[in-house]
Amino acid sequence: MTLHAPSATESGPAAGTGTDAAETGADQVAAALDALGVRRVFAIASIHNLPVLRALRARGTTSIVTMRHEQGAVHAADGYARATGELGVAVVSTGPGTANAMGGLFEASFASSRVLLITGQVETAYLGRGRGYIHEAENQSDMLRAVCRSVSVPRRAADIGAEVLRLAGEAMTGRPRPVALELPIDLQRASAPALRPEPPVIARDPIDDAGAVETARSLLAARRPLIWAGGGVTGSGAASALAELAEAAQVPVVTSREGRGALPEDHPLCLGCYPAVEPLRSYVESADLLLAVGTRFQMYPTDSWRLRLPANLVHLDADPSVIGLNYPARLPLVGDAALGLSQITGHLTAHRQDRTAYLAEGREALAAARAAIGAQMGPDHEAICASIRRHLPRDGVVVRDATVPAYVWGDRVLPVLAPRTSIRPTAAGIGPGLPLAIGAALGSGAPAVLIQGDGGFMLSVGELAAALQSGAHVIVCLFDDQGYGVLREIIRDSYGGAAHDVDLATPDFTALAASFGVPGRRIADPASFDTEFAAAVARPGPTLLHIDMSALAPINR
Repeated sequence: MTLHAPSATESGPAAGTGTDAAETGADQVAAALDALGVRRVFAIASIHNLPVLRALRARGTTSIVTMRHEQGAVHAADGYARATGELGVAVVSTGPGTANAMGGLFEASFASSRVLLITGQVETAYLGRGRGYIHEAENQSDMLRAVCRSVSVPRRAADIGAEVLRLAGEAMTGRPRPVALELPIDLQRASAPALRPEPPVIARDPIDDAGAVETARSLLAARRPLIWAGGGVTGSGAASALAELAEAAQVPVVTSREGRGALPEDHPLCLGCYPAVEPLRSYVESADLLLAVGTRFQMYPTDSWRLRLPANLVHLDADPSVIGLNYPARLPLVGDAALGLSQITGHLTAHRQDRTAYLAEGREALAAARAAIGAQMGPDHEAICASIRRHLPRDGVVVRDATVPAYVWGDRVLPVLAPRTSIRPTAAGIGPGLPLAIGAALGSGAPAVLIQGDGGFMLSVGELAAALQSGAHVIVCLFDDQGYGVLREIIRDSYGGAAHDVDLATPDFTALAASFGVPGRRIADPASFDTEFAAAVARPGPTLLHIDMSALAPINR
């Protein structure tokens, strides 16, 4: 469906096609995504992107997942990218559609995620004229540049495929960041040469070899060495290289929340993701060498940067701007995490200190820190956490939204046993959980469990229809306290007095799920949760488990 007849610009010089043209600008998009190996795109159809969606369907190699909101489309592409390491692609409309997508792009940017947004744009004859054309967005590119590494608006149909490939390369090079392509509607329909795409070569730079040698020697010489693994380890596919180095040098590993799964949390050298919780905090602060990989040392894992790290800090990251940003680095190592860790391992000698007692001390500190958090959880949440890990496959994805159970135990205690199976809104925004889980489940092919509150769920409730339509195996664990529980705590602890502006009228969530055709179960005790969660793991497609928090032993933070 279109609102107007093709304009003169579609066959004029602006289309830049030549007489041998056999395809369209939209066909170039489909060919480029095919060459990039893109298996799915997450989309909201519009008059300004229908040619692209039709070209994708005609080509038949990339499936289209129909989402219900543009922000959800980008979140789903982000979840897909994090769970697979591949490029996540969202297709939305120009103007209001792209404005809606900005929240998803903000999260993807904060999370260093490989996301390509493809949006329509008004006809080239009207672009930038401010004449009130439908969905006109004169400054859309400037808006997108606030959260994207690169934004492109091709002016010839013949250039579209090359721009898709270029942008994809930028999204996946170094520290990943989202990128965006604006496609005027007339260029999507205009004739263009058949594209013979060559996927971009993604540069992965090694670290300086002298630095690798020095780091290897330092790891072997240190009495209390420690590795800090951030999200850049899993993002760059460096998990196996990390395990090889840690095992060869017998060095324990702590992670940030984004780095969870970089080393399986049942590995004897993994000390978890709460380095600021005593007594693990004292253990971390006693290190005489810290090798930090793929991390910015963000606020939460460092206790707002009050955690004391050793002066002997070696910091390896693909992005030189984050090295030394929050903690000074004695030795900066700029390069790819996987290559850099392998280089360091290659320079290790066979001689090393006996660290049996040091490693045992770390495991004892981990157990004590875990027990301290367990005391906050209460017995019912402890049991629910154990049920999730017992029934979820090892490769199942754990997605957490911004909610009290996620903060207390989902982000920290629920074991993560494989890379790319731990996802949360890195920017701490409320609401992205469901579309993130849809993308992760469809990308990984494994079930994704979502830990979300009632307030956050209502921000993306429409995506439950997308989960059903796409067949995404998402298990929504909806913890209902009829409000914004985190803000209730903040008001109580920081302001005093009665809570205000945080209580919410909520629907009957099981009936709501049923209205979508999604199985819904009401949960009021850990035994019922265990039974229903096991059934949800075995059942294909989405399930909603509505957990009444008022019926559970309370979380005591």
